[in-house]
Amino acid sequence: MSQHNSIEEEVAEAQSMFPAVNVPTSTPSFLIAIYQRSPYTRIKMTMTFPDGYPTQHPLIVNIDQDAVVPPGLKKKLEKELNLVATEQPTQQVRAVWERLVSFVDTNLFVPCWKDLRQSVEMVQKSDNNTITAAAAATSKSTTGNNNKSKKQTNKQSTITLYESKGKIKLSLYNEAYYINVDITIDPAYPDFSAATGGKSCLLELKSTNFPKSITDMMMTQAQDIVRRMQEGLSAARATNLSNPVKVPKNFHLNIDEMKEKYKTRLLTKDTISNIKHDTEALKKVTDLRNKEASSVRAPGDNGYVDHKALAKERKDARRAIQKLTEEEKAADQQLEEKELAWKLEEQKRTAGYYDVYIPTGGTITPQPSLYVLVTFLIEKVKGLVVETCPCCKKRVLPICPDELKSIYNSSSSSSSNKTSAKNNKELKKMKPYRTYCGCWYHKSCLNTLLTEPPFGIECPNEQCGRRVFHPEWPGDVKQLEREWAAKQARLREIEDAMCFL
Repeated sequence: MSQHNSIEEEVAEAQSMFPAVNVPTSTPSFLIAIYQRSPYTRIKMTMTFPDGYPTQHPLIVNIDQDAVVPPGLKKKLEKELNLVATEQPTQQVRAVWERLVSFVDTNLFVPCWKDLRQSVEMVQKSDNNTITAAAAATSKSTTGNNNKSKKQTNKQSTITLYESKGKIKLSLYNEAYYINVDITIDPAYPDFSAATGGKSCLLELKSTNFPKSITDMMMTQAQDIVRRMQEGLSAARATNLSNPVKVPKNFHLNIDEMKEKYKTRLLTKDTISNIKHDTEALKKVTDLRNKEASSVRAPGDNGYVDHKALAKERKDARRAIQKLTEEEKAADQQLEEKELAWKLEEQKRTAGYYDVYIPTGGTITPQPSLYVLVTFLIEKVKGLVVETCPCCKKRVLPICPDELKSIYNSSSSSSSNKTSAKNNKELKKMKPYRTYCGCWYHKSCLNTLLTEPPFGIECPNEQCGRRVFHPEWPGDVKQLEREWAAKQARLREIEDAMCFL
């Protein structure tokens, strides 16, 4: 029997045993075979039959590199399959196909091979980047409560893979804080199926010493990023739209209507805010109000109050406060321009949800999300440990996790004891708050930033610069101005009462 006839028979026998393997091309010198477990798990190989096959020279297997098969997987498969062919004296086609089908069916990481490799490298790199920061933070600690945190800084983050189950165990450590999660890869990744409840990457929290409110926020956003990416959005767009801190309702206005209103406002200049937006103007207003509140006494009258002169002084002071300079008008206009720019940016950020990512055919192309998910957990959860408040430049989280728990417990507990109440009040000021821009603040710092002039300020973080919002504070600049003005009026009333007494 000739070599050509024996190859044809061998291929025919292999096809009868593995009908799922598609053979689009078959010749006496080579054949092309394709095995596909899902639309995103597709391996294409070229099998070459050299002269003297199979007695003198074994089968040569080459794997095609494409979007599913990265260089690392290609190298691994070629090494394993060529080794199988070398060890098999006959029926090498059948043996190679058997090994390929077994590998693809039992290894659920095939469609996310590239993402997985990048994720492993990211976890290893994150430990190298945080060792210095952790050592610096613990070296500043001088209290006995931080001994536990010092011991835990040596723990390294780990990532464990279970190929047959498609499960990843991720343990992230930073100083005394830790979080352990499981990530289950859907067999249809980057698409989804019923196997994981409709999620291409199912994220499950196993254990952590972060407060529940922080982990709930982070885990919800992480899973929402995966959902949006399996719907076809890019990583950046999915991250922006999954923000758990929503903008105020009044921020999403009709942009065209607002432009016309803003244009009219610029032309007429009839409506100008009564509250100044710069420090110099505020200082002038304060001086005038102090003058308004001062008593006017007639000389030589033994403290007799000249009410007529006092009324005139107060009237002049009020007139001076109401009179706005051209510089203050320009500051108001600049604030309006910034507000409009922010709203236009937000509209651009959220508009056209599927415009770019749905092809002409009307179908959605799921995007790989594993690496994006792991990166988010490392940067936003593990990285939160050493994040600083943009206002005071101090750490947002205390070094000791127990102290952080005390801060959150103080917000939900009330005490009749004066000492305990005072301690709870101080702890509440240090409670971490995440704003819409993604930065973390202390509660007291955020309250000062949002409720005192200048209003509508951008985030002080040099890497951010976006508008600062939080649901617990009004997002409307005009409302903040009115509340501040009312507060100042109450203070003036108290000062007047004290002067009268």
